[in-house]
Amino acid sequence: MTRPHSVRRPLLVLLNGAPGSGKSTLAELVAAERPLALALDIDQIKHSLSGWDRDLHTSGLQARRLAVALIRQHLADGHDVMLGQYLARTPFLEELEQLAADCGARFVEIALILDEATLAQRLSARRERPDRPEQAANDRFVGPEDASELVASIEEVLFQRPGAHRFDARESVRARISALLSAD
Repeated sequence: MTRPHSVRRPLLVLLNGAPGSGKSTLAELVAAERPLALALDIDQIKHSLSGWDRDLHTSGLQARRLAVALIRQHLADGHDVMLGQYLARTPFLEELEQLAADCGARFVEIALILDEATLAQRLSARRERPDRPEQAANDRFVGPEDASELVASIEEVLFQRPGAHRFDARESVRARISALLSAD
């Protein structure tokens, strides 16, 4: 898709990080700063599929397929997409990057990093008082005892993705992310 030079390319922003790192919250906050931007949470799509929790793998793949179709259309319409998603392997990352290229969009990969102790604390607090319905549902499958594995999986992905922007999720990063996205 070719756009006139004066028209700003839409953005596909991936906010990757462990559960509890603030991905969904940041996606919503940053999307609110941009006209018609979509803050997309694939878990919400997954949880709207009947029986999703009886087959996590199949429901997760279907939710991703639906999300890709939604992202493609929104980018084609010239609008930004902020996607908060924990990705511990690279194939879907690469698919998103290619999707952005196919749509003439700018792909920005951001990783929200937490140390093991902070992540365990956040997961514990979230289990006690979930902020969103999908948190309560997902917390049946992940908890503070998984913090070490979650931190390691993000680091492993980032080793393969040197172009990803890393942000310490213990800090207030909204303004820094907004500045990064404004630079084109």
